[in-house]
Amino acid sequence: MTPNLSPHPDRLQRCALPASGGLTRWAAYVKFLTACLFCFAILVPAHGASNVLPVIDAHSQFDENASAARVIEYAARAGVTQVLLSARGRVMTAQVLDLGSTHPACIVPSVRTKGRAFDENRPGYYALLDEQFKEPAFRAMSEIILVHAPKGRRAPEVNVAADTPQVKEAIQRAIAKGWPIVLHYEFRWLTSAYGTGSRARRMAELKSLVSRHPQHRFALIHMAQLDANDAADLLAAHSNLVFLTSHANTLVVDESRQPWTNMFADGELAPEWKVLVLRHPDRFVLAFDNVWPEHWSEKYVQQVDLWRKALGKLPVEVAHAVAHSNAERLWKLAPAMAGHGCAALKLPLRQ
Repeated sequence: MTPNLSPHPDRLQRCALPASGGLTRWAAYVKFLTACLFCFAILVPAHGASNVLPVIDAHSQFDENASAARVIEYAARAGVTQVLLSARGRVMTAQVLDLGSTHPACIVPSVRTKGRAFDENRPGYYALLDEQFKEPAFRAMSEIILVHAPKGRRAPEVNVAADTPQVKEAIQRAIAKGWPIVLHYEFRWLTSAYGTGSRARRMAELKSLVSRHPQHRFALIHMAQLDANDAADLLAAHSNLVFLTSHANTLVVDESRQPWTNMFADGELAPEWKVLVLRHPDRFVLAFDNVWPEHWSEKYVQQVDLWRKALGKLPVEVAHAVAHSNAERLWKLAPAMAGHGCAALKLPLRQ
């Protein structure tokens, strides 16, 4: 329930201009100004200036086409505190670690699993995991791709079952570290491409996987392309499941050919999603999943701003939970503060 932020009538009396009486005009003015500042503090919610709500991006990536300098610049421009960041394409492990060591308050290195070696269960995939798990700087694991629509020439179709060796290996390693397991399912695309039977089988697979590890957290990136009713059913059935909000906004959906979930309507959370977020404030985690240069751009800044404004209309504790507190709890991160981390870096940063 939204807290009552209306001030007590007795407090409002303190906002009235005091009679001068024995006070000098200057003293009366100072007293009046102090009272006005007090009134401002009690009338405006703690996050009333929604643009200062701390934000953690719980899942993003970059490839060789988005330079490290560009990543840092737009993380700073967006004013996020931290980014859980993994490599993609030809970006090497050392490049992610270098970003994390150069900007430790901004970048949290995340283990990469995706790639052709994963898709085809080749030895190189296990070698890549070994290489990354030798580095203590990694503090998270990025998405494990199970169902993925083709994205033109940039990303292939992927259909990998949860009981395959490569998926089991990633899950076992994440559990050993105590890291949330981020799963990538695109159920809306799967239904359109392969029918309701395939969707039902993969949904049953997901439920079985999450049920087998009740003490461990699973996160569904991109809201798994589900609608609010399906999300509500999963949240009710599986207390160890959370959703990552990447791509689930109008700015992405309106420019994409992919059937992403849109949690927004008229610049704020759509009613069905607002109800669900208020019911389960600890089960939604802000993420953006930037990958390519067009993601690491002003579009990132605009998405962060859109989410800040939408969350600013929710109760204070809910806004902070979704924006950063849930990520802090799940990945054991330091508390985020507005203006710190990436947001504290001085611009311009690119050479």
